[in-house]
Amino acid sequence: MIEASITYKGPGMLASVLRSRTIWFAIALAVLSVLQGFVLHLPLSPWGQALVGSGIAVAIVILRAVTTQPLAEK
Repeated sequence: MIEASITYKGPGMLASVLRSRTIWFAIALAVLSVLQGFVLHLPLSPWGQALVGSGIAVAIVILRAVTTQPLAEK
């Protein structure tokens, strides 16, 4: 069984989180999703959706490959 725990480690932890490229990518992806859904509403063909989805997946893989340490150690 996989267990995870999150503990608050003070203001330094927030600074560590904000140094994470993966966190910034997640924030940007969330903002883009909200804009797409409510503001921009760009019509994409299924082919375009596939390309965007593939691009996001590739970006996540790249971010994982360059991640060298956990947030708690940043």
